[in-house]
Amino acid sequence: MAGKFTQHVFNLGFSSGRAIHKLLLDAQSSSAHWPSLSEVYSISNANNISSIQLPSIHSVFTYVVTFLSQLPNRYRIWWWNLFQSDPLHVLVETLLIVACIILVVLQRRADWRFSQERKKGAPTDKDVEHLLKDWKENGRKPLVSRKEGTITARSGRGENKYLEVGSGLVVDKIEGSRLFLDLELSKEKNNCKLPQSVLNFATLDYIATSSSPILRKTALDALKHYGCGSCGPRGFYGTIDAHLEAEEAVSNFLGTEGAILYSDGASASTSTLAAFAKRGDMLIVDEGVNEALLTGINLSRANVRYFRHNDVKDLRRILEKVKQQDISLKRKATDQRRFLVVEGMYRNWGTLAPLKEIVALKEEFHYRLIVDDSHGIGTLGKSGRGSLEHAGLKPMIHCEILTFSLENALGSVGGMTVGSEEVVDHQRLSGAGYCFSASAPPFLSKVCVESVKRLQGTVDGNESKSTDETELTGPALLNRLRENISHLYSTLTNSSHPYALKLRNRLSITSDPLSPLLYLRLADEEATGRTRSEQTFILDQIAHHCLVNGNVAVVSTGGHVKKYLQLVPEPSLRLVASASHDKEDVEVLVKALGEAVESVLVHNASQMEYTLQHKDNIR
Repeated sequence: MAGKFTQHVFNLGFSSGRAIHKLLLDAQSSSAHWPSLSEVYSISNANNISSIQLPSIHSVFTYVVTFLSQLPNRYRIWWWNLFQSDPLHVLVETLLIVACIILVVLQRRADWRFSQERKKGAPTDKDVEHLLKDWKENGRKPLVSRKEGTITARSGRGENKYLEVGSGLVVDKIEGSRLFLDLELSKEKNNCKLPQSVLNFATLDYIATSSSPILRKTALDALKHYGCGSCGPRGFYGTIDAHLEAEEAVSNFLGTEGAILYSDGASASTSTLAAFAKRGDMLIVDEGVNEALLTGINLSRANVRYFRHNDVKDLRRILEKVKQQDISLKRKATDQRRFLVVEGMYRNWGTLAPLKEIVALKEEFHYRLIVDDSHGIGTLGKSGRGSLEHAGLKPMIHCEILTFSLENALGSVGGMTVGSEEVVDHQRLSGAGYCFSASAPPFLSKVCVESVKRLQGTVDGNESKSTDETELTGPALLNRLRENISHLYSTLTNSSHPYALKLRNRLSITSDPLSPLLYLRLADEEATGRTRSEQTFILDQIAHHCLVNGNVAVVSTGGHVKKYLQLVPEPSLRLVASASHDKEDVEVLVKALGEAVESVLVHNASQMEYTLQHKDNIR
């Protein structure tokens, strides 16, 4: 078939060439004289080009028209000869041509129908005015229904009121340790009177980046220079010098060969893990890891085994079991890529990973280590280099792949993965979040660079004086954070404190004393006999009481920290220590918690029990 087709193409080319040759012969036989190549060569040597007589334009046009008019007949003859020699080829070719014509016609008809339908369904000017009026008067509808995420709050007159928890509160700005609420947008969604500003123990603003004058000035200057967006993925036209500066600054700060910047904090860990682990590889994972890491684990399609949260003995048991399977299957450990996956500081638990023991097991059983240190960078370690520095370890040497978010301590947007050049370069083509997502806004990458300088204490002196002479940087900033963590933990556990005493046997701390993330769950005496939804309901009421009556914002995690997790933590109250707090702020928090716990669990115990029993009917 292929040989016949080649022969037909050759015949078509040969006949076309022969037709052109005949045209030239006919032109030469006419009254106009077409010079031969030998004549042109001899005349050009004699420098007498003007003596060449070319045919007139009229004669050329006449013979071109004659040749074109004969083309259909020549094509018909060629097509008929081809049909006689190979009818199957002609049939296939004809069907393809007809199909192309039909597709073009149908597409044009579909485009025409679509344009007509758009014209027919387009709103009139009157409809547009009505929609705009409705938007201005009523605003947009809430993302959740009235019954979703509501709790009952007992007012001073004994009436049950409803408050939307986790939605309906709009933060206008953050200044120092306080959140300022937009009451105009919040009051329509809440029947309870809200304070205009509250103490901020809710956001993950560990080193007060959100209200730093230095970082605000950097962001404003960079926004004027770069604009807002980058308009493309990093691998195409979305890489700007600010991105490269951020990668270099973080790489130098952590002492690695390179760094790669992702545009989203969660996609950094998700894409990194999926870029290295593939089908057939093995992942040994702490069951307490966050949702982003679990998404990367699912995308990798690797073989996964979970060990108990922060249990080194259980980790050794699993590694020993895998080793025994290798022996029984006569499989080498190098036949598949194997990784240990942990968090430096666990976001949903506030606990620290025993990295020294994990690294020892990694080296003993020849695994690689992936650490998500999104909440350790900027909070742990002598110089804020994270959980590895806190444990006396180094990236690339003890941890092959270190990934973290820039959206917590560094006050930027995006995430990074650092390591050797091989680790970084591999992700530039294999990291899905790097290849297919628009890059981070350049002005926020500049904020990341300045945040690193702020951690190191190398911020430009002139700049800091022009903004705020009292702003802490470097070791002083980290020392303030650690002092606040220690003071908050010691105050909550101080049995002689009048308000902390009210928390005793009612709330218990489950997080690490060195962690800026403090989790308080119901003590065993209060949690026994209650379902998860009932515990969540009680903690929601405590958080609400702290907000409305104590002017303190804390987070109740039971309603949202439960999906897409391997191990779901118990419902808790999350408190976040920040360098912006002082001792008075801690006293206000402990007082608000003590009063809230006493009000919910003691004074209104009977009302709460009734509400829990008839919760569905009340809603």
